Amino acid sequence: MTEAVTVVETVRDAWQGLPHAVPTDAKRGFLRALLEAGFDRIDVGSFVSRRKVPAMADTDVLLDGLAIPDGVTLTGLVATERGLERLLAVPAIGEVLFPFSLSDSFGRRNIGQTREESADVLARLVRLAEAEGRRVYVTISMAFGNNEGDAFSIEDLCDWIGRLHGVGAARIALADTTAVATADTLRQVYAAVSTQAERSGHDVPGAHLHVTEQNQEALVWAALETGCRSFDAALGGLGGCQFAQGAVSNVSTEPLARQLQAAGFTSNLPAGGLVALDAAARRLAHP
Repeated sequence: MTEAVTVVETVRDAWQGLPHAVPTDAKRGFLRALLEAGFDRIDVGSFVSRRKVPAMADTDVLLDGLAIPDGVTLTGLVATERGLERLLAVPAIGEVLFPFSLSDSFGRRNIGQTREESADVLARLVRLAEAEGRRVYVTISMAFGNNEGDAFSIEDLCDWIGRLHGVGAARIALADTTAVATADTLRQVYAAVSTQAERSGHDVPGAHLHVTEQNQEALVWAALETGCRSFDAALGGLGGCQFAQGAVSNVSTEPLARQLQAAGFTSNLPAGGLVALDAAARRLAHP
């Protein structure tokens, strides 16, 4: 039977890493084009400090006037209860993303929280979100190592995956925040977390990789062959975390679609229009 891969189009990560803010009307028009093309999983923005991340200051009103088709899941990132309050005021956003860092150094710089503090915040967010019919998923930053000088081990990663599921994370993705992972690293990590997922009954974590044009295919394939069936991607390969040292581009959606098709996987990506949308994404980045 043909296996399916889920792709989340992360315009949030694409836009927040740009050196200039994309105008709200331009963002809204691009989202409309994605929805009309048939994208059904989109990470649309974040509800964080407008001063710290000015590129996301308009997320509260970004979806105004957009018709969201049935079956589309929109996601927004929050790091605090105040951020969740803002997200809950946007009915079209049905899923909450919480950024957990395996590196305490990066966690403090990114959202002002250590791992233990983030676990406590996540538990509260899950209770509040589920009461309003939203589910919460977690991206684990620095999941393949870090350049912060903090210790890293696959055993520690697996322990935290178990803890985060235990406090209510509906699903988890692993982020190569600073692009330190090699294909061998990905195979080692996904071999371990796939085994853990099989034992626990949870889905294998997805992948949020930061790549280059030269290594994207090899890194994606390494994750695929060891059990990963969900990827975050961005048209044009745009994005990266502005609070991380050395982060590069996101997985580019259009070549990812071609790679999945060539390898015999199905996906939730639209069958056509990706080349034109890729060009449109690049125009937003370089007006």
